[in-house]
Amino acid sequence: MQELKIKRLVNTAQLPTQMTVGSAGLDLYAAKETIIPAAKVNKEGFVDIGRATVSTGIAVEIPLGLVGRVGSRSGLSVKHNLEVGAGWIDSDYRGEILVELKNFSAHPFLVNPGERVAQLVLLKLGEYILTEVEELNPTKRGAGGFGSTGVG
Repeated sequence: MQELKIKRLVNTAQLPTQMTVGSAGLDLYAAKETIIPAAKVNKEGFVDIGRATVSTGIAVEIPLGLVGRVGSRSGLSVKHNLEVGAGWIDSDYRGEILVELKNFSAHPFLVNPGERVAQLVLLKLGEYILTEVEELNPTKRGAGGFGSTGVG
């Protein structure tokens, strides 16, 4: 088992918690009140997604060979249409964990201090040897991209 070192940066910060033994992620908590603005349709007919950065008030020391993935909480996603945006934490990053929340709903969302806003999952990194080649081994799919397998 590896140690995850956590530094509280502000008094209002709550340490991450694993809610159940089988939980894959550690819940991350808001350290201060934040409003996530509603999504709006602009004059060109495109949706401007509401977004804001939520402070967690903590920093972590992710062990070498792992990466932190900050992901959405299913309850916020299903009930309020909130999703996490940018969400990778490299093992050499020592700054505050900030959570970008995107609001896909037509209503602003108030995040209160102490509220669970995201989850942190630690993933093991693979080790790779990069080799430049003239050709790649062929596959049935080949270079077929989006929708090429008939799904979606």
